Amino acid sequence: MDMGDCQTRQSDDGGATTDIMNPPTVPSSLSIFHEDILLSILSFVADTPFEMAGHDNPTFGQSSLTHTLPLVSKQFHRLTKQHDIFWENALLRLVKKEHLWEDGMKRFVFDSKCDKIRSDILKRNHNRNRRDKRTRNHQLQQQQTRAEAGATTQTSATSNIENLKSENSDNTAKEEALLKQACDAIEAYPPHNHTASSSGIHQCIYKSIVNHHLRYQGPVFYMPSAIRLGSPYGLHFFEPRYRLLMSEVMAPYPVSARRGERISPMVPSLIPNNSLRHNGDDDDIKADLLNVLEQNQSLLGKYQLPTFIHAHQSPLRKNTPATIVQVRQCMVSRDGSADVYLEPIAYIWIDQVWERTGTGGLYEAQGIRMGKEVSESYEYYRDLPRTI
Repeated sequence: MDMGDCQTRQSDDGGATTDIMNPPTVPSSLSIFHEDILLSILSFVADTPFEMAGHDNPTFGQSSLTHTLPLVSKQFHRLTKQHDIFWENALLRLVKKEHLWEDGMKRFVFDSKCDKIRSDILKRNHNRNRRDKRTRNHQLQQQQTRAEAGATTQTSATSNIENLKSENSDNTAKEEALLKQACDAIEAYPPHNHTASSSGIHQCIYKSIVNHHLRYQGPVFYMPSAIRLGSPYGLHFFEPRYRLLMSEVMAPYPVSARRGERISPMVPSLIPNNSLRHNGDDDDIKADLLNVLEQNQSLLGKYQLPTFIHAHQSPLRKNTPATIVQVRQCMVSRDGSADVYLEPIAYIWIDQVWERTGTGGLYEAQGIRMGKEVSESYEYYRDLPRTI
């Protein structure tokens, strides 16, 4: 029998034939629901990467939304790929549940505003250079610039007051207000490293928080020891590889920071910044910068100080816990050795670790930050007395 004989079959009563190779499609029972109802149903089971705590593989970045539901059917694939509501709901859940995600979203807003200020400084300097070449119009353009800056500042102040009144009158939930700030930030001044469409704005925010907050990469100091978050300790670095570590970590900071003096937070190309003039030309940018810094003092203290990874538990491999430590004080000697005062600020699960060539054995690692609940559980079970 050839393949043509398999395509059709004559019915017993000589009636119409049936296509055996392509049987009729049975409508899905879910097709009776309106799409909005389907989206609501799926939102209950659509978890996102790194949302589920306590996974056997903590650095496993798969989830039902990204790796399970799209494979169920073409309809589910279309819904999960085309609708941003799943990512919006996930962000609201995570910000409400976990302080780690709240900090991540605040950092996203902060970084976006800093990118905007950097862009303003570059444009101002570019325009200033052009004006210097045309000295006849210099004074006129300065007056126009100041007038525009005053109008912008006044408009911005009015807008801020209106936004505050709107938020208070609407009694918006904390996490919803924070998410709105992130959406406004990405639309007004999108981060330089991403291009987002309006339909996927929440997914872009989610990815940015994962890549630039949850994930952490840095050089590794390896020494098994007992560490607890918030409990500072001192070390003396004398090995060549760890001298290199401290040299790299402290390089962006002033010389005074390597001489035992107070280490102040730094924001690249903004703190410190020597390109802003002191004659009043850049007062509008200075005001914007000061406002952003004042609103984010807690973030500056947490995330804008020198840090590295202390791998305090063996073996040094994937899914082993480690700690992000912050350099609170540093005294570097002439021979490169250093006495440092460190504060553990977060636990991570190591995701990747590798030895850097030409460094005499210095390792680099990338990890995923633990949330508060997981961190407390880790400390609890680690500190339990071991029975023989």
